[in-house]
Amino acid sequence: MLSRSPTAGLLGLVLLAQAAQAEPAGTCQDGPDFGQPASLATVIGPERVPFVKSTWQDKACPSARAACREAAYLVAGNRVLVNGTLRDFACATYRGAKGATRSGWIARSALNIEPPANPALADWVGTWVSGPEQTITIVAKGDSLVLVGEATYGTQDPERVRRGAVNTGQFQATARPTGSSLGFTEAEAGGQTRPFGSSDDFACQVRLRLVPPFLQAESNQSCGGMNVTFTGLYGRKG
Repeated sequence: MLSRSPTAGLLGLVLLAQAAQAEPAGTCQDGPDFGQPASLATVIGPERVPFVKSTWQDKACPSARAACREAAYLVAGNRVLVNGTLRDFACATYRGAKGATRSGWIARSALNIEPPANPALADWVGTWVSGPEQTITIVAKGDSLVLVGEATYGTQDPERVRRGAVNTGQFQATARPTGSSLGFTEAEAGGQTRPFGSSDDFACQVRLRLVPPFLQAESNQSCGGMNVTFTGLYGRKG
C-alpha cells in the first residue's frame, strides 16, 4: 500500500486551485458569452488601459506583466460590456461608433462595473444595429415585444454584389422578456412564436440580452443563407 505525504497532498490542492482559476478555453476574445453574467462598465483609468492577452496566447497571461499587454487599448469614459472575470481581470467588449467590436481582458481596477441591469419593457424598443449587415427592430405590443430581424452576408464585398451572391436572412417573432433576457424559436407558417430551445434544428432560434446601451444577440445557423447570422453586440440606431 502506497503512503501519501502531507506535502504531496498540499501540492495537489495548490494545483487544483490553479486549475480552478485558469481561463476557460475559447472565451473572452470570442466575444460575449451567454453562459456568463453580463454588466455595464465604464473605463475609469486616467491613462490608456490596454487589453491583456489570454492564456491561449501566453500561459503566463492574463497578468499585469508588461509582456501580457496588447497594443489595443481603451480610454477613460469608454463603456463596455463585462462578461465574466478571472482573478484581477474582467472580460470586456467594446463597441465602436461604426459597430466594430473588440473583446479582451481588462484590469478590473480600471473599470467601474455597475450592478446587473433590470430593464423595463420600453428599454427594448428601438432599431438596433450591429455593423452594416445586421438590424433588429423591436416594438412593444401590450406586455410583449414584436421583433423583426434582417441580416445579410456579402454586401460589403463588391465582387459578391456584382455576382449577385449576397445571402440574406430574416426573422419575425412576438415574445415576452424575462428581466434582461429574451429568447424564441421562430414560428412555423401561420403559427405562434415558440420558446427558445425548441427541438427543431431547422427553425431560426435567437436569444437576446439587454444591458443598456447594448443588446447582445446570438442566433443559430437557420436564420438565413450561408454565413448569415444575427450574433453580435448591437447599439440603438440614431
